[in-house]
Amino acid sequence: MSINLREQAEADLAISLESDFALPVNLISPDGVHDDNLNGQVLYDQIRQAETGEEIIVNNPSVSLRMSSLKRVPAPNETWIVQIPATPNRAAAKVDYVLDTARAPEKSSSIGFIRLYLIKAVQA
Repeated sequence: MSINLREQAEADLAISLESDFALPVNLISPDGVHDDNLNGQVLYDQIRQAETGEEIIVNNPSVSLRMSSLKRVPAPNETWIVQIPATPNRAAAKVDYVLDTARAPEKSSSIGFIRLYLIKAVQA
C-alpha cells in the first residue's frame, strides 16, 4: 500500500517533532480538557527587531506540535494553558504559559503541524 506525499510528510512529523530532541508539553484547553505528555519542539527565545533596527532576543517561547497527536487543536483567541519545561531539559520542572492572543497559532494544513506562540502566565 502506498501513501501520498502529504501522508508521508505527516508521518515524518513523528520523527522531526516527537523524537530525540522533543520536549514534554502539556496543553489544557479553555474547557479544562488536559492533553498531557505530548512531545514537541520548543524554541525558548525569539529574535525581534527593535524600533532602533537592532536585533534583540526575547524570551517568548514557541511550541511546534503534530496536530494528529492532539485531542483538540487550539483556535485563535482561545485561552489555553501550555506547560513546558523551564529549561531545555526533559526532567526540568514545567512552567505555565498561555497562548499569545496577539499571534494566532500557525497551522500547516498540508503537513499537519501547529506552532503555538506563548507568553508567561500571570499568577492571580
